[in-house]
Amino acid sequence: MQRDQIPELSIIVPLLDEAVELPHLFETLSAQEGVGFELILCDGGSSDGTQRRAAELGTARPFPSRLIRTPNGRGRQMNAGAAIAAGRLLLFLHADSRFPDRDSLCRAVSSFRRRLLESASQAIAARFALRFRRRDASPALAYLFYEAKARLDRADCIRGDQGFMFSRGFFEQLGGFETALPFYEDVRLAALVARQGAWCLLPAEISTSARRFEAEGLYERQVVNAIIVNNSLMDWPEFFALLPGLYQRNTDTGRLLLFPLLEGIRTLLARQNPRWRRTFWRVTGRHVAANAWQIFFCLDVRRCFRAGGGAAEVSPRLLGFFERRVARLFDTPLAAGLTAVVVRLWFRLLRLIRARTERLPTGTN
Repeated sequence: MQRDQIPELSIIVPLLDEAVELPHLFETLSAQEGVGFELILCDGGSSDGTQRRAAELGTARPFPSRLIRTPNGRGRQMNAGAAIAAGRLLLFLHADSRFPDRDSLCRAVSSFRRRLLESASQAIAARFALRFRRRDASPALAYLFYEAKARLDRADCIRGDQGFMFSRGFFEQLGGFETALPFYEDVRLAALVARQGAWCLLPAEISTSARRFEAEGLYERQVVNAIIVNNSLMDWPEFFALLPGLYQRNTDTGRLLLFPLLEGIRTLLARQNPRWRRTFWRVTGRHVAANAWQIFFCLDVRRCFRAGGGAAEVSPRLLGFFERRVARLFDTPLAAGLTAVVVRLWFRLLRLIRARTERLPTGTN
């Protein structure tokens, strides 16, 4: 693509201390064929030389690139990039995103444009099929589960590391990414897309680094993610104000510590009146009960895993059975109430276990 041409696609990437990842990002994008695009890098205040590295890497590439400085927060960063984008289509990626095939973007753009032409509505967004890059490449059921789940036609399974593709008009109609919180902007936008339009899965894969899961612990990270999503349903500003201080790691291993988070929640709940606490547990029970489908889907994934299949080969037979025969049983006040009891017991037990087993950072009370 000539640098003075209007690009078909604008790729927007938020950055914060990503100097190590940037060369690999430029490499994977430079390998793409059959589609013209520009790259907009949105730096939120890096201190590791990211801005200098971005400027160096952008000088000799087959696509135009720009670096802008923005306020911190991925939602703000990506909105700022979209505001100056020249492309007809917008693609939001993470710095650790990689494409395994040279025609990944070409196939994705062609498929998305075809979907827009065939649809009576332009209210469509798209994402890639997800793969994790791990240090240990041996088969792992947990990672296969998350890769397969990301392919489901469920808005609550869609995350930003899959890449989000929009027409400019639909993205503007949605109002862009939410900026009230410095995280989970992807979850909120995915839900908004589902309410106002539809998601589609692109016929290409994208890989993302499993570094956070590997460093922090897959179980610990998923517990934290689940708690954040659940608590966002309650519109609980006190929790999110204190969350950065509750987010702590083991000083030796780097694994997430759950006890500070669980103890912080216990303390915050104790400050609320009884009616608020009852509402909290009722909302929690309803939310967890609504996710009972994941148990059945996990069994589908396990069957595929044992047969040596990949995420694309998972057949959701048990999930289909759940949706046809079982789902309505979980969509009741009784199911929500019973689930709330189970979650409260789990919360108390996990807090007690982690209080005994976790080593808190030096200076933590």
